[in-house]
Formats: sequence, structure tokens, C-alpha cells
Amino acid sequence: RQLLEFVFYTIRHSRKLVIVAGAGISVSAGIPDFRSSTGLFKTLKNDFKLKVSGQDMFDASVYRDAESAKSFQVMVHGLHNLCEKATRTAFHNLISEISTENRLLRLYTQNVDGLDASINGLETAVPLPLRPPWPKTVQLHGGLQTVVCSKCGWMGPFKPELFGDDVIPDCTECQELDSVRIVVGKRTQGIGKLRPRIVLYNEFNPDGEAIGKITSADLRSRPDGLLVVGTSLKIPGVRRIVREMSNAVHAAKGSVIWINNDDPPIGKEFDSCFDLIIKGDCQLLPGILSELDE
Repeated sequence: RQLLEFVFYTIRHSRKLVIVAGAGISVSAGIPDFRSSTGLFKTLKNDFKLKVSGQDMFDASVYRDAESAKSFQVMVHGLHNLCEKATRTAFHNLISEISTENRLLRLYTQNVDGLDASINGLETAVPLPLRPPWPKTVQLHGGLQTVVCSKCGWMGPFKPELFGDDVIPDCTECQELDSVRIVVGKRTQGIGKLRPRIVLYNEFNPDGEAIGKITSADLRSRPDGLLVVGTSLKIPGVRRIVREMSNAVHAAKGSVIWINNDDPPIGKEFDSCFDLIIKGDCQLLPGILSELDE
């Protein structure tokens, strides 16, 4: 009971709560996580008969080979369909509630499903701006709702029909520009290919500079609560955000809570990082809070 009241106080009374979320908050919506026994890395290996880990399907190298690029496209098409059919979970609704009460400083999400950013008041911006005002939701790895041209950088909405066959779609902006150049007698500059605007392993994050500015501003604003939920914290950049945000929260006499089915990361960098570790399903938390509210 005492531990539950600690959680209740942290979530209900923090005035500048930061949430760092991973795939675990969307699993109950029908969207698989990445690293569990039923996650994407395992299923992709079987579905595409890969000789390597399914994680390699999310590496930037998929675009160096035509066949792997087509496999990636098929996978993205299926994942986008799942995301379109999914509905927000109880935990998504809890984030919405905290935001509505104006107590959410920032949601840092690793998810590309867009469920969190679709919540009223939690909309993000693509690309992230370098100057305030900044959106409540920061997509650390981009989102499946937007496509970008590999050549000219044009962005637009994801159209499933373009990613449903073996042909990687051409950029219409490049095509129009090229047609104009040809009409005026200039040589072609080539046509770029469209791809989902998500950040793959071993590639540059186009929002990296903006994310750095937002996290720096949030650290200076003295956050008083941190909830790390549904993530295994395998990505170095996210680990750094959690570590630095934890230090800032503790400096403000706030609390840091870990909620996930797996153990938190170990190592000297995370010594004294988490005040409370809850191993379990984050979807149970909203119900527990409601009971304590009564």
C-alpha cells in the first residue's frame, strides 16, 4: 500500500512530469514491441526467413540493397496498417489526463505508431522546430505517418497504397522539378525515393539538434517527476535523456519511477537513478490510480 501511494503521489502531484515511453505502452493496442519473444525482431526473422536478426530490418543498410529495401517496405506497410487500426490504451489515456491537467512537461516517445501524438493536446511537430514553442510530444525516432524524400527532403503524409508493392515510390516533387528542368532545357537532377520518416539504426537523426535543445530546456525548467515506462532503454541517446532527467528531478526533490515487464538497465550510470522499480504491465496503473483516487 505504501508503494502504491508513492506512485500515486508522484503521478498525481508532480507539476512538471516528464514521461519517457517505449513500445510497451502500445502492445495492448495490438502493436508488437521489438525485443520480446513475440516482438518484431523475432517475428520478422521468421516472416522474411532472415539469416540475421530481425533488428537488421531496422538498420540504415536496408536501403543499400534493392531486395532488403523491398522487404523493409513490405514490413512498413504492414506495420502502418496495424497502427491505423489500433486504438489508444488505458496508459495513453492516462498521459492525456495528465496533459489536460497541465502537469505534463514533456512526453519523449520512442514509438513510431503515432498513437500518443494523436491525442488532443499531445500533437507533435514534423520536423521538430529548433526554437520554442515546442510540442508536448517529442518523437525520438520519428513516425510512420510521414514520408520523406531521400534526395530533396520533401515531406508528406504516408500513403499505404504507395508502399504496397515491390516498387519503392518515387518522389513526386522531384518528378515535377525534373520535368520543369527538362522543359527549359536543363539536365535532369534525378528522382529521389520516398521512405517513412523514421530513424533507423546507424543513421543520422534529422531531429537530433532540436531534441537536444528541447531536452536542455526541460532540464533547466526543474522537472519534479519522471516516469520511464515500456522501454528497455537499449538506445544510447534515450539512456542519456533518462539519466540526465533523473538527476534534474532528484535535484528538484522529485521522484523517478520505472515501469516495465523487464528489469531496468544496470551499470554505474544508472546507480540511484530509479526511486521505485515496478515490474509489470503499465496498463494496470490507470486502474490502480483510479482506485486510490476514491
